Amino acid sequence: MREKRRWKNEWLKGFSCRKGLQEGSEILVRERSMLKDGSYITREKRTGVVLKLYPHHFYCLMTDGTKESFRYNEFLGYESRLIRLKGSAEGTMSDRQLNQAEKVSVGTVSVFSRKRCA
Repeated sequence: MREKRRWKNEWLKGFSCRKGLQEGSEILVRERSMLKDGSYITREKRTGVVLKLYPHHFYCLMTDGTKESFRYNEFLGYESRLIRLKGSAEGTMSDRQLNQAEKVSVGTVSVFSRKRCA
């Protein structure tokens, strides 16, 4: 029973790997807060390197020397902690561009490349 449940919930890891998340990838973390008009403002930007991928989360070594874990939902979705690959198009967007992209992409699924991940 446990084995079945474990495999059932590992699809987020595979989805993230197809989007480019892998060990050694550099990430950009934006801590965001929602404003009254529904848009976001970035409070803090940090960078780090992915150390290990687990079934439900991944660990990163941040530039300040701390280790931190993140959920795959934070990498895939738009939450208060937005995590993107450092060199990606979404990683270089401003807050205004991210807000516009978020409004357009609500309820849609992007097409990802077919990379194999470990």
